[in-house]
Amino acid sequence: MPAAPSTGRLVAAVTLLAGLGLAACDADEGGPEGPDDGDRTTAAAAVLHEPATTWELRADTVLPGGRFAPLAPAGDDEVPQPGGVVVGDVLVAAITDQGKGDDGAAASLLVGVSGAGKVLWKGEDYGGCWTPDHAALYCTRGNALVRVNAETGGSGAGAEVTVAPGTTPVLDDGVLYVVVTPAGADETAYPPPFAVAALDATTLKSVWPGGPAGAAELAGFGSGSPALDLSGDDVSVAAWKETPSGQPDATQFELDRASGKVLGSTPLGKGSFLERPWTVRRGFGNDKLEVLLGDEVLLQLEGQPWDTQDQRLTTTEGRVGVGATLYDVTTGKAVWERADLGDDLAGWRWTADRKQVAVTGFDAKAGKMQTTYLDAGTGKTLWSGPGTDVAPTETPDAFVQVASDYATSWVVQALDRTSGEVAWEKDVSAIGEEGYDDGVSPGGPYVSPSAVWLVGASTIVGFTGFPG
Repeated sequence: MPAAPSTGRLVAAVTLLAGLGLAACDADEGGPEGPDDGDRTTAAAAVLHEPATTWELRADTVLPGGRFAPLAPAGDDEVPQPGGVVVGDVLVAAITDQGKGDDGAAASLLVGVSGAGKVLWKGEDYGGCWTPDHAALYCTRGNALVRVNAETGGSGAGAEVTVAPGTTPVLDDGVLYVVVTPAGADETAYPPPFAVAALDATTLKSVWPGGPAGAAELAGFGSGSPALDLSGDDVSVAAWKETPSGQPDATQFELDRASGKVLGSTPLGKGSFLERPWTVRRGFGNDKLEVLLGDEVLLQLEGQPWDTQDQRLTTTEGRVGVGATLYDVTTGKAVWERADLGDDLAGWRWTADRKQVAVTGFDAKAGKMQTTYLDAGTGKTLWSGPGTDVAPTETPDAFVQVASDYATSWVVQALDRTSGEVAWEKDVSAIGEEGYDDGVSPGGPYVSPSAVWLVGASTIVGFTGFPG
C-alpha cells in the first residue's frame, strides 16, 4: 500500500472502469498519489528482517458470525474482497455479519487493530473509509462524512455530504476534495448526478461559500468517472458522457479553488485522460494509444500500456511504456526495448516509485510465476525472482507480496528490492483457503513501520517484532 504525501499537488484518476474497459489497480490502494514519481513507498524498511512474532485475529471473536469485508463499497459486478487501510501504526478493517442488517444488508463494524494484533476500538454504522495520506482517516457514517481517529475510533459530527459511488476523496494543501451526490438529487438517474465539495481537512467545514459546486454544469456526466486533478492553479475535474459507440467522451472542467465557481470547460475527446501537461487518449478495447500536447498528437502507438499504481500512464518526465518498449512522448522515439521478455501478453508494470519496471510471466520450465525487475532508466535487468500477478506492497528497500497458486498455497514473502533475494517468507495457506470457494483472495499485504498484515475472509494474520 504505497504512501502518498499529505501536501503538494495530488492527482487522482478515479475512472469509470466499466465504461472505459480499463484494467483496475488494486482497489484498496486506490488512494491519490502525487505527480512527483519519486516517493510512493512506505516507511517500513525493517521488514527485511524476519519477524519475531506472528499472530492471528479472527473476525468472529470480535463480531459473532463476522467476516472481514471491503472498506469501500463494492460494485454490483465486483467480488467483495476483504481489505483495510494503514493509518500510522494501526490497521483499520471492516467486519460484517451477513446474518444481520436491514433488508438483508450486512451489519458492519469498523475496527482498529494494532501491530501486535490488539483490537484498539470498535465503531458501528460506518460505510466506506479512505485515507488519502495514511495519517488521516475519513469514513461515511449515516448521512455524513466524518474524520475518524485511527487510534481511538472517535469522530466528530463531520459534513453532511454523500460521497459518490466509485470515487475517492483527494487531500491537497489542507483541503479534502470530494466528488459527492448533490442533496436532493435523483439517485436513480443515469448517469448518476454529481458535484464537487471542498472541505477543511480537519474540521470538514466547507471551504467553498456555496457548498458543493458544479452540479448544474456537470449534469449528464457519470459520477463514477470523475478524475480530480489538483496539479494546476484551479481544481480540474475530468468527466465522461456515454456515447452510442460505448466509448465515453471526456470533458475537462475548471473550478476556482477559492469559490468552487466553474470557470470553463474543454472537450478532451473519447477515452481521454488529462495527465498534465499531456492528454492521453486510449482507443476502444485499449488497442490504440495517443499522447497529445494541446491539439498536437505527439505519439501514436498500438498495444497494451504498462500498469501503474496511480492510474497515470505517463511519467512526469514524459515517458510511457507500451508492449515491451519505453517511449519518450516528447520525441516519439523509443528509449529502450526488451522484446526478449515478451510482448504485452506479459505483465508489465511500473513500481510505485517509477524507478523500476517489473515484468511478470509464467516460467514453463520452473512451473511458476517469475518477475524480472528492470532499471527504468536503462531497461537493464536488475534481478529475477518469485512473481505474482498482483503488484506487491513496496517499502524503500523491500517488496512484500503473496505468492499463490490460488488453490492450495499462499505464502507471504519479503524480497530485497536491490537483489531480489527472499529475506523471509511465511506460509498463510490457511488464510488464503478461507475465501477460496467464494473467489475471495486475501487483502494486502499492508505494511506500517512496525508490522505487516494480511486480511483473509475470516482471519487477519500479522507479523511484528522486526529487528533493526
